[in-house]
Amino acid sequence: MTTTYTRSDVAKHNKEDDLWLIYNGKVYNMTSYYSQHPGGDAMLHKAGKDVSLVLDSVAGHGFALTFIHKKLKELYIGELA
Repeated sequence: MTTTYTRSDVAKHNKEDDLWLIYNGKVYNMTSYYSQHPGGDAMLHKAGKDVSLVLDSVAGHGFALTFIHKKLKELYIGELA
């Protein structure tokens, strides 16, 4: 059974030691990856929010999309309600 979260649920996880994101209707716990993210604070700025448009439009992400999708698969925790 898949766990579902509301936008309000996700919004509570907006700190570097508790960082969730929404991407394409799925929820990810990015806490363990935050310190490794090359953009660091850019991820923190979007913590608890939907990054669907941002992730696909950031030029630096283009070359790393395979890695990004693999990492997201590892950090997936549920679906957006």
